[in-house]
Amino acid sequence: MEKEGKEFSDIQLAKASTYPLGASLKAKLSRNEFGEFIIKQPNGLFKSQNTIGISLDEYVLKVSSKYRHANPVKHSTSSSSFKLSDTLVDKSIQAVLAAIEIYNKPDFGYREETFSILLINAWEILLKAKIVRDGLEKIESLYIIDKNIEGGFVKSRSGNFRTISIGKAINTVDIDDTLKANLFVLIELRDNAIHFRNESPILNTKLLEVGTASLLSYLEMCKEWFKKDLSKYNFYIMPMSFFHPHELQSYSVNNESIQNQNLLRYIGRKEKKFPHDPLSQHSISLRLETKFVKSKMQIDPNDPEAISVIIDEEDVFKKTYTWACKENLVPALKKRYSDFKLNIEFWNLLKQLKQNPKFCRVRYLNTRTKKGSKQEWYNPNIVHEIDRHYTKK
Repeated sequence: MEKEGKEFSDIQLAKASTYPLGASLKAKLSRNEFGEFIIKQPNGLFKSQNTIGISLDEYVLKVSSKYRHANPVKHSTSSSSFKLSDTLVDKSIQAVLAAIEIYNKPDFGYREETFSILLINAWEILLKAKIVRDGLEKIESLYIIDKNIEGGFVKSRSGNFRTISIGKAINTVDIDDTLKANLFVLIELRDNAIHFRNESPILNTKLLEVGTASLLSYLEMCKEWFKKDLSKYNFYIMPMSFFHPHELQSYSVNNESIQNQNLLRYIGRKEKKFPHDPLSQHSISLRLETKFVKSKMQIDPNDPEAISVIIDEEDVFKKTYTWACKENLVPALKKRYSDFKLNIEFWNLLKQLKQNPKFCRVRYLNTRTKKGSKQEWYNPNIVHEIDRHYTKK
């Protein structure tokens, strides 16, 4: 029920728990004996939370009376506008902006290492914000349970409660397998930077590729989890290095230290296991290709003081709208969804989406007069909009 975000009735709860529907179940609910795992909704139904990935021992601990008394569940929403998860999200965004700013510095000796450290820090805080949001804004949801003390938590050397590691956070939050693999690759790069060194041209190139993919995923998850639109920031890495990829074509991994060889081969295995899917929001790594081209900005002959920008519209069209309906779009949707059907509902949805020029453009045989034969072409990104209406396999 939690995985699907579904509500359920007391009848369903009684059947699943085997407690009688009458006084027995009502008494347990009134005493919050299900702890933080079952929350009553304003409409009288129930929703479950924090059940995914939890062990039986953890469940038994959290429904014990001692633990529940020490950590009471708040069923009502606080009237305060302050939310811990929002604070964590804001902190995470500042960390990722700092990572990008550091990487963009033209001469910074510890650039790649610092970038990986800050980017992982941003992800860790974002994942913890998601856990806190799902845990009704309770900071205890981030604490490490002390198995030696019933209802207690592990403390640091200073006496403060320790929070879960980023590895635990990654495995706690339900995320895409490719994104999970990308984050663990980034952690390896971060660890290599902290505990050893990343003085390697090929390793720095891989860090850029992995970091680029991770940043795109970060944007998507901020939007999906917290409705945060980060388009107001210049969210770009500027790879203005004159160390070009062609200089690495004959670069042997065997020239690297044993530690770097192991790391590069680990990344290679992950890239092979999770090949790039243009329809997915996530990737292990993304390569940025830069090239220098002659400027097409010219002086307008009708106004010597004005500057006009000349854009090859045909070239832009071919690179952006690459799918025909029957040959590309429909086969991709059949492969992507388990409940896809070519019925009236689909054609009505497509008709609606075609009105948006971001998803569909019409190409005429005669591009000058725009008369005669024509064909509709689609941007592959249309699938992310269609995702809202079908179930992915």
